Amino acid sequence: MTIPLRRWLIALAVVMYLYFLLPPTAVLFYELYHLTKFDPVYWGYSIFKAAGYYFGTWDYRLHSLIALAAAILLLPVLFGKLRGK
Repeated sequence: MTIPLRRWLIALAVVMYLYFLLPPTAVLFYELYHLTKFDPVYWGYSIFKAAGYYFGTWDYRLHSLIALAAAILLLPVLFGKLRGK
């Protein structure tokens, strides 16, 4: 069972984004709202701000990120085996 490098990179990118870039994404939406004055952009800011705060203080953050990376890496392999590939 070899997992392609592309899948490793996707898993790493998703985990790193969730770990480090949720609050900066909120700041990006905040600045974009002030440039456009478009209300749905402010809703995006609110969502990312809350997600960044609550995910950052959650006790199981590391566990959930490891589980997410494992799911990205192993679910396609499992589905391939179930299909008989």
